[in-house]
Amino acid sequence: MNKTNDANRDERPATVADKEKFSSGGKRHMIVLRGKWGLAIDKALLWLTGYSLMTKQYCVALGTDYQETLLLKTIGAKTGKLRITGLPYHRVNGNYVVRGSNGGGPTDPHWVFNIRSNPPAWVRVNRRWCPVKAHVASGEERQQLYEVLCKKNHTTRRYQAMCKPRELPLVVLRPL
Repeated sequence: MNKTNDANRDERPATVADKEKFSSGGKRHMIVLRGKWGLAIDKALLWLTGYSLMTKQYCVALGTDYQETLLLKTIGAKTGKLRITGLPYHRVNGNYVVRGSNGGGPTDPHWVFNIRSNPPAWVRVNRRWCPVKAHVASGEERQQLYEVLCKKNHTTRRYQAMCKPRELPLVVLRPL
């Protein structure tokens, strides 16, 4: 492949394997829980204990500390059905903030679309459900959150760089 084609090639992860490779810092062999069954096991463990082995394995692969993880329940944008996903989060000004990285992929994750369509949601933290009002931060709010998250965790910059040209969604989950 010539240099022109290399420069124009999309470097973002396109497949699940590519996302795992990026999110694990190239140490994909360290990712034991994966796929549909891995997600189901992790979701059950997170529900019961408040601890995510999925998050832990990526943190170990990247050489970072474990990041607290919540369960987010959203209302499907198209179906109206309840959808649950586990996400590492940060506490900022009394709110939960999650990043819509989609493993550095070219599109926002499904739960971001759900929140844009249906802001009411629920989080499960410390084995308790809490209703939240969710929104995707924009403008000055997003810039301030981005700076805070970059200070808390170096992977925020990595995900933003990988997501380009899309802007990494920073989703604020405000407890009601």
